[in-house]
Amino acid sequence: MTSDSSLKMGEMSTRTSSNVGKFRVTAARAESGKVSLGFRAPQFELTEPPSGKSWKLEDFEGYPALLVMFICNHCPFVKHLKKDIVKLTNFYMKKGLAVVAISSNSISTHPQDGPDFMAQEAKAFNYPFPYLYDEVHLVGNGNAFPV
Repeated sequence: MTSDSSLKMGEMSTRTSSNVGKFRVTAARAESGKVSLGFRAPQFELTEPPSGKSWKLEDFEGYPALLVMFICNHCPFVKHLKKDIVKLTNFYMKKGLAVVAISSNSISTHPQDGPDFMAQEAKAFNYPFPYLYDEVHLVGNGNAFPV
């Protein structure tokens, strides 16, 4: 991936190794005015498939910061960035950052985002962070974490 000063926020430019072609991906741009840096995450208790382990906000209290990612298996942007998400989180987790990913999608509308598929995805990509399922949509979709 290379830097391209002509790109707008939310766009990436990738060039082939021979620089013959150019590939541009335009990502969705969503800004949040509801929370600011340092926002205190709300209390939650969610399960990590398939272990069934329950995670709470308190499990991350000993860290200087917590990155909460709302991701899902079917999202084209997440699919495109999975390997980079793993690299980025591995790098910053070694520096002390706590990371958690949450899927809040309904399995009735997105069965590929269900717990069994989440567990397969986390294993296949070696997610170094807990990938939690919000079955009742308490945390995601703007309920507890307004986006």
